[in-house]
Amino acid sequence: METRIAKFISYALHPLLMPTYGFALIFFTNNYISTFTAPDVKLVILGITFIFTFLLPGINVFILLKTGRIKSLEMTTGNERLLPYTSTALYYFALFYLFYNAGFPAIFKIVILGAGISVLLALFISFKWKISAHTIGIGGTAGATLGIIYRLQLDMVLLLMFLLLLSGIVGYSRLKLGMHTPSQIYTGFILGFITELLLMLYY
Repeated sequence: METRIAKFISYALHPLLMPTYGFALIFFTNNYISTFTAPDVKLVILGITFIFTFLLPGINVFILLKTGRIKSLEMTTGNERLLPYTSTALYYFALFYLFYNAGFPAIFKIVILGAGISVLLALFISFKWKISAHTIGIGGTAGATLGIIYRLQLDMVLLLMFLLLLSGIVGYSRLKLGMHTPSQIYTGFILGFITELLLMLYY
C-alpha cells in the first residue's frame, strides 16, 4: 500500500509538472499578481508552460523509450539522462525566450530560467553521481516562492510551508521506492531551492 502511494506521489508531483503547478499556485492564491492578471492571460501562461515544460519533454522521453535509447522512465544513469535532460533544458530556455519577448512579468521568466539551469546542473551532476530530479523540482518551487515573498513582499508564508511539507512527502516517496539515498534527496532539494531563490532575488 505504501509503495503504491509513493508511486502515485512520484507521478503526481513529477518534476516536469512543477512549473505548471507553481504558476497555478500563484494564480489561485490571494495576491496582487493573480488579481491584476487577466483570466485569459492566466490560461495562456499555464497552457504554454504545460506544453513546453511537460508535454513536449514527455513526448521526447516516450520516443526515446520506444526506440531503446533509454531503458526506463527512471533514467538511472548519466548517459540515459543526456538526451532527455538536454532537450528538456532547451524547451525551458525556449519558453524563457518566449516569455521574455512577450513581456510577461519577471517572476514567470525567472522561474523558467531557474528550472532550465537546474536541469542542466542535474545533468552534469548525473554523470558522476545520481541526484534526485523530483526534489530538485519541488525544491525549486519552494525556493521561487520564498524569493517571490522577499522580492514582491507578498504574504505567501502558508504556501511556502505547504510546499516544504510536500517536499518532505516527495523525498520520503523516493526513499520508499528505493530510488535515492537521503543525501541524493537533500542535495536535489538544496540545488533546486538555491538556484530559484538566488535568481528570484538577484536577476
